[in-house]
Amino acid sequence: MLLVAVVAVVMLLAGVGVFDRSGHPGQPGGAGEEPGAENVVDLNRPFALTPAAHWADGEAGITTPPAMQVGEFSAEEVADATRQVKDVLVASRLDPAMLRDHNPDRYLGMLAPDVARQLRPLFGSGNERQVQALVSMIDNGSRLLPAAPKVKGSMRVEAGKAGELVVHTNYVFAYAFTADDVALPLDPMSVIVVVRADIEYVMRKGARWAPGSLGLWYEKVDGFYYSISCDAYAKGFIASDYHDRTPTRTKAKHDKVTYFDPEADIPLESGCPS
Repeated sequence: MLLVAVVAVVMLLAGVGVFDRSGHPGQPGGAGEEPGAENVVDLNRPFALTPAAHWADGEAGITTPPAMQVGEFSAEEVADATRQVKDVLVASRLDPAMLRDHNPDRYLGMLAPDVARQLRPLFGSGNERQVQALVSMIDNGSRLLPAAPKVKGSMRVEAGKAGELVVHTNYVFAYAFTADDVALPLDPMSVIVVVRADIEYVMRKGARWAPGSLGLWYEKVDGFYYSISCDAYAKGFIASDYHDRTPTRTKAKHDKVTYFDPEADIPLESGCPS
């Protein structure tokens, strides 16, 4: 009997932390104290005064583990699986086709046919929030600065059930946004959005699986957004929070270094109204 893999398509990130710079929720970078000159963002080097300053640029920050046999998967198959997972991370978090154009074709084409079929209707239909834990899409009207996103994290593999290789990914992506029409000085976090994505991918092979279930799937998904527009988050997109119109938000409970650390525990609080 052939097995057909099934996965829930509704995925929401566990937490949303919003960096409160001014002490006045809902007025980030506005009515509070202006940042000192030493803390003002340089839009030519937007990450300079953040924990991501020395991280790798873009896909260079996504490294794969050494190839070795894992369970019934040969070293060559493991290397191919981790390469595919890296390609999926690039397509879902860094490729302008997804980030800017919200075009999921490349990303979905890398997944098993059955999971791609489940996810496709959620794009471009007003249901983007159901896939926001899997991909990064910029809110319409927002733009990234020319600086490449910064990336830090790790990937590891282990044997799964029969015919399965599990690839654990744990990455933080930092995006730098433009700051148009802003008169007051902005601190660096005014234009940075941080996305933590802990996703477990599963490569399935063998005669026990139906043809549409062969290939790459996602299973366990966790993570959060930090210093994000609550308005954009509510729609399933990302944007910097300096122009957020959301009237209230909860101050983050941890220092910002924690939210940049891929090894830190996933915070349980949410800074955006539910």
